[in-house]
Amino acid sequence: MSKFNLSAIDSYSYEPLRKQVYKVLREAILTGELMIGEKITEMEIAEELSVSRTPVREAFRMLEQEELINIIPQQGVFIAGIETSKEIDDIFQVRAELEGLAAYLAARNIDEKQKELLQEYVIELEDCIEHNDHRGCIRVDVAFHRIIKEASDNKWLEKFLDTLFEQATRFRRSSFSRAGRMQEFLAEHQELGEAIISGDPDRARRCAEDHIKAAWNSISSVFEKEQS
Repeated sequence: MSKFNLSAIDSYSYEPLRKQVYKVLREAILTGELMIGEKITEMEIAEELSVSRTPVREAFRMLEQEELINIIPQQGVFIAGIETSKEIDDIFQVRAELEGLAAYLAARNIDEKQKELLQEYVIELEDCIEHNDHRGCIRVDVAFHRIIKEASDNKWLEKFLDTLFEQATRFRRSSFSRAGRMQEFLAEHQELGEAIISGDPDRARRCAEDHIKAAWNSISSVFEKEQS
């Protein structure tokens, strides 16, 4: 049985192996398959993906440049986490504003198929929370917010949010560790989904901003406790 739930390498792809390994690992980090602080090794990843250690080593260097992993001499390779409280504040300050705008636009532009998907993701999220499946929660959350970004119908807003969302996803496990956060998380998604589906732009903006600020406060409080 494999240790990590990684996507398979495409043996028919013309893309260099190092780039394929990099993409697989990057996706796993940003969707929470590989958690903050988790240790990974060249050998484990090479075996998991059925490749040699050389493209894995090269992929590690690429991920290190993006600050998604930390390579610590004599200790190993670890999934990168939160370094400072300012890093959290900088990301979430901007994200609260842009997620609010995305929700506002989504409530005005969303189509029937996207409405159905939002409802399905809320149900999936409830199931994940019931089974205390943190990785599943992160996967569903990514999909839920992707629908909102797409429904906003603004390609530049989508690009900016992609970058912010990727960074924020790395912090999600910290947020979930606070008592009661999981149920709050579900309620926020239910309210945001309802506001967008009902076509209420102003309410959708408020719900989105409140949701992001709640995550911000939760992550900040957990981070402060860890530091102290």
